[in-house]
Amino acid sequence: SLADAIEARRLLFPARGAGEAAVVRPGEVLVADSFRELILGLREGMLDHASAEEHLRTPVEPHVHEFADVRGQPMARKTIEIAAAGGHHVLMVGPPGAGKTMLASRLAGLLPPLEPEDALTVTRIHSVGGLRDPNDGLLSGPPYRAPHHGASSAAMVGGGGSFLRPGEISAAHCGVLFMDELPEFARPVIDALRQPLEEGVVRVARASGAATFPARFQLVGAMNPCPCGAGGPRRQCQCSPLQRHRYVQRVSGPIMDRFDLRIEVEPPDPALLLGTSSEETTAEVAERVARVRRLAHERGVRSNAEIPPHLIDELAPLHPDAERVLFDALVEGELTGRGLRRVRTVARTIADLSGDELEIGPATVHMAMMMRARSFSMQDLVT
Repeated sequence: SLADAIEARRLLFPARGAGEAAVVRPGEVLVADSFRELILGLREGMLDHASAEEHLRTPVEPHVHEFADVRGQPMARKTIEIAAAGGHHVLMVGPPGAGKTMLASRLAGLLPPLEPEDALTVTRIHSVGGLRDPNDGLLSGPPYRAPHHGASSAAMVGGGGSFLRPGEISAAHCGVLFMDELPEFARPVIDALRQPLEEGVVRVARASGAATFPARFQLVGAMNPCPCGAGGPRRQCQCSPLQRHRYVQRVSGPIMDRFDLRIEVEPPDPALLLGTSSEETTAEVAERVARVRRLAHERGVRSNAEIPPHLIDELAPLHPDAERVLFDALVEGELTGRGLRRVRTVARTIADLSGDELEIGPATVHMAMMMRARSFSMQDLVT
C-alpha cells in the first residue's frame, strides 16, 4: 500500500514485501535489507530487482471447509447454495448447536475464485490491515471474516490513529462477512453496515484524515430465535413475548430488509445425520454456483442480487401465473413493494440453478417467497 501511494519511478524495499510492492506499481522496485547492502549495491550496480511475475506465481489458496460435512439439513444446504449462486445475503435463525456457523463457514468455498483485479484489491486491503504475510502471493479466493460480536465500531468499519486501517467489513471485500449472534453486536456496529451494503464502500473520517475502503461483501447473519436460545417448535422457550420482541428489534428494519434469504435452522435430523447416504461435495456444488455466476455476468451484472430495478423485468421476466402469485401476495400483505424486487432476484437464481434461464414460473416464485417469509421466530421482521 505504501508502494501504491508513492509516486516515484524507483522505490527501494526490503526483501520482505518487495514482491508485493512490485505487483502494485509499474516502476522499478529495488531490493536491499540494510544500508550496507544498499551502498554496496549502488556502488557496484548489483541491486536486485523485485519480480512481480514471481510473486504472482505463488497465489495464496484459501482453506476450504468441505460442504459434504453438512448432513441432515437439506433445506439449509439448498439455501446456502442459492445464496452463493446469486450473491444473496442470508439470515439464519436457530438454537445453539443447530449448525449455523458450520453452514456459514462453507459459503466462501462455494464462491468462484477472485478475478485478477479483485484479487489485487483484496490483497491490498489485507496488506494495509496487517492481515497477511508480505511474502505471500495474491489472495486467490474470496475471504471469509467472522468477527466476534464484541467487536468495536473501529474494528468493524475501520479507523485507527494517525494511520487509518480498514476494518472487518472491508477485509470481507469480494467475500463473506459472517456475523454470529447478530443481535449481540452493538447497534452502531449493525447500523454501520447500511452504507457498504448499499454503496459497496466504507468511508472513514477521523481527526487524522479520511479514507474510502472497498466493501462489497456477502453478509451472513446468525441469531438465536430468542434471548434464551431455546425458542422453536421443539423446545420450551422461557422468554416473554416482550423479551423476544426486544431481542429481534436489536437489529434495525433496514438491515433486516437486506437479507434476501431468511431461514430457520433446526438441529440435523438424526436419521439423516447417522445414515450412510453422502452429500454433494464443495466441488460439485461450486460448479453449479459458477455456472449461475457466469450467466449473471453475461447479463451485465456481477450477480443476480445486484440486478437493478430498471432491469428486473428484462433480466427476471415472470410467467403470467408467477405474476399472479406476486400480485396476490402484495394484496394480502404477505409481501411489500420493498421486498418484491428481492424476491424476484432470488427467484432468478433458483431458476438459473434449475436450468430455467428464461421465464420464471410460479413454483419458483413460491420457493423464493418461502425463503423470505415470516415465521414463529421472525414475527417482527419486515417482508
